[in-house]
Amino acid sequence: METMKKNVLCFLVGVLVLMSSCSEDIRLYVSPAGNDAGAGTASEPLQTLEGARRAVRGARAAHPGKRVTVYFGGGIYPLEQTVRLTAEDSGSERAPVTYRAAEGEIPVFTGGKPLAQWSVPEDARTLERLAPSIRDSVYVTDLAAAGITGFGDPTDTGKRPELVCNGRFQTLARWPDGGFVRAGLAKGATVLPETYIKEHGTKEGVFEYADARQNRWTQEEDARLGGYWYWDWKDEYQRVARLDTGTRTVHVAEPYHSSGYRDSLRYFGLNLFCELDRPGEWYLNRSTGLLYWYPPEGVDPAAAEVSLTCFSDSFMVDIHDCAYVTFEGLTFREGRGSAVRITDGTHNLLSDCRLERFGVDGVQIEGGTHHGATGCYLSSFGHGGFKIAGGDRKTLTPCDHFVDHTVVEDFSILKRTYEPAVFLEGCGARIAHNRFRNSSSSAMRLEGNDFVIEYNEVSRVVSESDDQGGIDMWNNPSYRGVVIRYNRWSDITGGTRHGAAGIRFDDMISGLLVYGNLFERCGAAEFGGVQIHGGKDNRVENNVFYQCRFAVSFTPWGEERWLKALDSEYIRKKIYQDVDIRSDVYLQKYPELRDIRLNPDVNTVTDNLVISCTELFRKPGNNRIDRNTALLDTGEKGIDAFCTPEELATYGLQPILVAEIGPKKNRWTVQDDAHASRP
Repeated sequence: METMKKNVLCFLVGVLVLMSSCSEDIRLYVSPAGNDAGAGTASEPLQTLEGARRAVRGARAAHPGKRVTVYFGGGIYPLEQTVRLTAEDSGSERAPVTYRAAEGEIPVFTGGKPLAQWSVPEDARTLERLAPSIRDSVYVTDLAAAGITGFGDPTDTGKRPELVCNGRFQTLARWPDGGFVRAGLAKGATVLPETYIKEHGTKEGVFEYADARQNRWTQEEDARLGGYWYWDWKDEYQRVARLDTGTRTVHVAEPYHSSGYRDSLRYFGLNLFCELDRPGEWYLNRSTGLLYWYPPEGVDPAAAEVSLTCFSDSFMVDIHDCAYVTFEGLTFREGRGSAVRITDGTHNLLSDCRLERFGVDGVQIEGGTHHGATGCYLSSFGHGGFKIAGGDRKTLTPCDHFVDHTVVEDFSILKRTYEPAVFLEGCGARIAHNRFRNSSSSAMRLEGNDFVIEYNEVSRVVSESDDQGGIDMWNNPSYRGVVIRYNRWSDITGGTRHGAAGIRFDDMISGLLVYGNLFERCGAAEFGGVQIHGGKDNRVENNVFYQCRFAVSFTPWGEERWLKALDSEYIRKKIYQDVDIRSDVYLQKYPELRDIRLNPDVNTVTDNLVISCTELFRKPGNNRIDRNTALLDTGEKGIDAFCTPEELATYGLQPILVAEIGPKKNRWTVQDDAHASRP
């Protein structure tokens, strides 16, 4: 007890010394070599983020009018549980609270535990299950010896551990090594009703496999499958109940996929020790706690930085009902869940932060006002980068949340669909000057009103899923006031049946503006740079389309389908209960809603430059298409040669500020662009 009193007294004296030394600021210092019982001075730093939070709360309570800045020295700060900030940890507009990296330092908060004790496996029965050619290349470590007891699950969201080597996710042993294999016939007992794609399918997860290699999977303790089971935009992981090698059928464990299983579906197997055959693959035997790894070529396990993600709380940092709290220059990495959550409150900010290698999301923001991220770098997420919800759609009150000058890449790694770099929901937010790239599905999902999406670079997305776009919006004609301008969409050419688009307005999305964008090599199958499916009153103006499948593609609905959808219980709830498009606030802001039942499939496409596209428009129908210029032969000229103000003016277009597109205030882009991630 005496020791505790002495520590508390020492801390309070330190805080008083810090406050008296500066009339305006309180300064606290933290180091991995510090002590949370210390004074928090430069010579006696604290040790943890939680210790710093407690010190800030004490300092703010004693002197609420002073600004508080916490300086973190460089090094590793292990995290084992969530750091929670509440209203008592708030700053104010005049006296904010800032947790920041010390000048020139990189503090890293990690949920990964190092794995350093590697050996060559000696168990003959184990080695027999591996290909003879690689047995001398595989290493093993005992997780218990590393202090790791929570093994999680191979595929469950938020529970799956990841092996990391030199900053990169390794691959859980799988087959095929990349991509998918096609199933044969779906063999479940209950045949599904026919859908518009007219594919035979069954409710139960029983289907044929073609390659006898899969017979080996009968020896696996917990074989899993990942795949697209009926629709190529709806993936899921499944457990294998059994394999019948006589009939070559896979029997999936319940619960079955909600859409069922069709003939020739795409899938792959994972969590398969017998498929540990490629550099970078690994496998964890949950019965023994032994982790097996085939290191990447040229990597010595004894010299490499190898870790397993062990942090299992949902969030590393949870900021609830706080105000004017900033995290600046901090790095968070390697958790099985998400990095940061911000709920309610106002003016909380992530600035120049780096978030890497999480099983779920980077940042979740829900409620509150004026929260955001600027100059950050996010990479390697099992799900998405940002999930942001705020504002009031009924009253069209904006949340004013934002993401700017930020890079998000290599996302939607585990959940392959509907996990974009930014999922934006609500009213009144801005996504600007960012770079989003490398994903199986969309870069942005928008569900709401009055969003501004501008000056972003989006490339190499929708590489695998179908019927998606770099931006995707779906099935709500009350979503209005969205402006998508001055963005660059590049190399979005995936899709299987329907295709991939730069911007995809799906099922009744109406009343939006697409202005001054660059589309290069966008569109596949039925989709163009912009794809409009059953919407009206959209305007596509002053854009440049270069080497696209189509400039704009349309899927007209016709009056009967449009009116039937408007009168359906599903859409009536969206437009009259969730919001009321008949209200004064909606009709004043979006007067075209007065004519929502009239002129379906009429959009305006005008003053665009279309260069070397396969076709100009798909199914133009009754759309207003006017004053667009098409060029077929460009010689050696790339898209940028056409985008100077002088060149655009010759084709009747207004200037597009190409030089402003992408992140301009990001400390991380210079070093990362030197070795940019591959898709």
